[in-house]
Amino acid sequence: MPMLIPRFKFRRVRDGNGFDWIAESELERDGRYRGFVAVGKVLADVKRFAALVRWCERTGKIEDLAWQVVDLERETGIQTTWGGTF
Repeated sequence: MPMLIPRFKFRRVRDGNGFDWIAESELERDGRYRGFVAVGKVLADVKRFAALVRWCERTGKIEDLAWQVVDLERETGIQTTWGGTF
């Protein structure tokens, strides 16, 4: 699969659930799909997730994302999910 560098959209959410920021990215190319989402209390934290996803894509180590995200989630308290064709 050709390298897909995701572009994230960041938006503020004020629904009282404890998470104020969402980072989302969806890619579809050649019939393949990838989606990434992070929610957090601080914009900088969800931006770190976006940077981590981009780095994993750029270096061809997207399989390592799960291991990298565990540490980030522990440090920042963000919650993440992703799916698609990897």
